[in-house]
Amino acid sequence: MKIVINKNDIVDKLHSISAHLGNKLSATELVASTSDDATKIDIMLSASLVELMKLLSPYATLSSSGNVAELDLTMPVNWKSDRAANLVALCENYVVHSLFARWLDFIKSDGAALYRTLNNENAVAISHILALREKPQRN
Repeated sequence: MKIVINKNDIVDKLHSISAHLGNKLSATELVASTSDDATKIDIMLSASLVELMKLLSPYATLSSSGNVAELDLTMPVNWKSDRAANLVALCENYVVHSLFARWLDFIKSDGAALYRTLNNENAVAISHILALREKPQRN
């Protein structure tokens, strides 16, 4: 199984949620990420992807080139593959929240802690899906 993460989509989501928070705090200039922050965001995104890979361990390997990160998962043959779409969505959500928490570390550290706590729910759901197995078939 392969999980493909489009880095531009993740960064666009970061820009959107950081701008939203900036508007709510009346501090858009301080909180919102922009394309000018690309170098810093790239480093944080790489760290978030590695964090996800560790969560998917021992099933995953990570490769990244250009705008795409790929996580190749080698799942047991009895894994419930009907949950693959849910796993992909949770992984994307996990990376967005991890990246946003890293962004908030520089801006509003209490918000970063909140997002990390909320992201624990994604981590638990991912771990749960990874552990699902089909019942053995009787012959």
